[in-house]
Amino acid sequence: MTTTRQDTCEFVSTLATELSQREFELPPFPDTALRVREALVKPDVTIDTVARIVAAEPVLTSRLLRMANSVLLRRTTLEITDLSVAISRLGFDVVRNTAISMAMETSFSAPPGSAVSQEVDAMRKHSIHVSALSCILAMRRVASVRAEAAMLAGLLHDVGKLYILHRANRFPVLLEDMAQLEELLVTWHCGVGRTIVERWGFPATIAAAVDEHENLRREHSGEPDLTDVVQIANLMVNLQDAGEEALQEIDSLPVCRMLHLDHTALRTIQQESEQELHCMEQALGG
Repeated sequence: MTTTRQDTCEFVSTLATELSQREFELPPFPDTALRVREALVKPDVTIDTVARIVAAEPVLTSRLLRMANSVLLRRTTLEITDLSVAISRLGFDVVRNTAISMAMETSFSAPPGSAVSQEVDAMRKHSIHVSALSCILAMRRVASVRAEAAMLAGLLHDVGKLYILHRANRFPVLLEDMAQLEELLVTWHCGVGRTIVERWGFPATIAAAVDEHENLRREHSGEPDLTDVVQIANLMVNLQDAGEEALQEIDSLPVCRMLHLDHTALRTIQQESEQELHCMEQALGG
């Protein structure tokens, strides 16, 4: 057995054990993001309390003000400069989601010069794009799904990939064969991601979206759900540079039938929402 094969087997065994035991070596959330999450679970938390926590982190403050002043949410010509007003405008869910985005950027960052630094950065940006598009789709076309939940699920949908890359740094030989590492990501990331999201205490609907977002055969009865929204947003972001023929292939998927959308309608939504998407992505750190 080659050294690469041995390392791959050891790494897979490690992932399998962590998954079965539901125990992952997760990097700690930054203090501010953790304090925001803890504060927002309290039913009597006030806007001023959250603002004081957020104000301790300039990056988070900047992103929230940027979001509040985006064309999507801005209601007047006056620029919002007061953090409490921005939080009131955005709502606690968006504050939490923005804090989580910042936390993931910090917690799963690759060391400078790392063999996976580019992949980690690309995945983080991809997750932000999917998050923004999921939010827009929920707002514009899927009344049965809350936009804030869609934003969060989009942010978290590939957290399993980020974790696997984070852990792969302990197996340097794996990083010499990116094709093998990509296969590991494809095979393991959904299950790993679901378990991490559950460990972090997010709702079951978020965990299901993380687990099922690449199951293109998925069908269900009733109203469109969160998984549908994240799945189609992920597809559209993945195919953003694809030709017409590749785009047409998604029209026959169950998720398109569920959402009553085809690739032409989805492209139109993206084009019409380009400015809003850009503002959201910038605010989330994209």
